[in-house]
Amino acid sequence: MENIRQKLKQRQRTIVLAAAIFVVLAALIAAFIIHHKVAVDRALELEFKAHKLFHGDPIADQIIPRPDRYRNALENFRESYEIKGRPHLLLYIANCYYELGYYDNAIKTLKKLNNRYSGHKIIPLSYFKMAMTYMRKDDPDGALGAFHGLIEIKDGVLHDMALLESGKILEYLGRTEEARNKYKELIDRFPQSVFLNEAKARLERI
Repeated sequence: MENIRQKLKQRQRTIVLAAAIFVVLAALIAAFIIHHKVAVDRALELEFKAHKLFHGDPIADQIIPRPDRYRNALENFRESYEIKGRPHLLLYIANCYYELGYYDNAIKTLKKLNNRYSGHKIIPLSYFKMAMTYMRKDDPDGALGAFHGLIEIKDGVLHDMALLESGKILEYLGRTEEARNKYKELIDRFPQSVFLNEAKARLERI
């Protein structure tokens, strides 16, 4: 009988311990879920505010000067990304830097986006924005490199535009034969492209 009592007490202690562990785990899971939801809501709130500042309107420009809007939008996009990292936020961060004239920061952010989210559907836009930023910096070689990265993306979009813009840059640099090759590639690969006629006209001209 004594052995049975001891075994029952031991079993009771085990059950109590298991119940306590279950309660603690349930509380931790609930706390994590609540914290995660609060964080997500905060990230979305910041992003919404940033979009309003970034896109603005004529009335908003009268209230807050455009550079200040971009600075405020930048801070909100950055804070939202720190809470919940999402690739499109990096693209908007780069856009804010671009509008503010911080081209090196924009390129650095876009490279981060390309490296961290290499397979994401937003990457072609990132490469295109990078090329535009290099062009704004008067760095045609950098722009060509970005357009090349865009063209190298398998099943990517904007390939025809990248070929056309690459041809224009090569024309500007006096690299006529390379420019012709870009226009020919666009014509051959993208016969339905909206840039087809421009590529043909430029090819005939040079």
